[in-house]
Amino acid sequence: MTDTRASLLELQTLDDEIARAEKKLAEFGPRLQALEEPVRALEVEIEGARTRLTEMRQNTRRLEQAAEQKRDRLRSYEARMERVRNMREEAAARTEMDLIRRATEADEQETLELMEQSTRTDLRIDEMAKQLDAKRAELEPEREALLQERKEAEDALNVLMDRRANQAIRLDKQALSLYERVRSGRSRVAVAPLTAEGACGSCYNTLPIQQQSEVRRAGALIRCEQCGVILYPEGDSAS
Repeated sequence: MTDTRASLLELQTLDDEIARAEKKLAEFGPRLQALEEPVRALEVEIEGARTRLTEMRQNTRRLEQAAEQKRDRLRSYEARMERVRNMREEAAARTEMDLIRRATEADEQETLELMEQSTRTDLRIDEMAKQLDAKRAELEPEREALLQERKEAEDALNVLMDRRANQAIRLDKQALSLYERVRSGRSRVAVAPLTAEGACGSCYNTLPIQQQSEVRRAGALIRCEQCGVILYPEGDSAS
């Protein structure tokens, strides 16, 4: 049973190392995100500008079509002027033609303004695209170094996981099951020393004399009645 406690303690040491390695690995996500934030901000800005440019071009085509339809109507009224029969019909036709001309001019003016905005936006997109390329090139060495560091952290974690698997497979199944059950608790501690004073090294609850003796005799796996951890004699390193 001494060997079992030693193996469990070694497994717990590995699990603690794995937990630290996983925490370290998890930190790379926010670090990469912070590093790439300027690039993502430019990408979002460029995408927004391209969306606005598409909308402006669609509105330009819509206005051009509307203006052309109004010019067709104007030509129709001009042809009708040749067939007016009295001054009243002529005045009504001229009034309608004036309204159409003003509406056409408004469409044409808005079309010109949209075309100018489209040109400025297009130039701005080109400028931001160059800034994006420059920013990517600037950050690439740091990004590559960070990715390499993450790869090394992943490799280190995989080594630990392999060591744990090899350690766990040599353990008695019942002892391993008990360890896993205790380890899943709130404190994440499964194996703790019994102090020289007879107290649990995890929660410091003093054990009854008989249980203290059983722990020191290295018989069955003895757990603390208070917190449930598996105990081994202090200074013994579970061996």
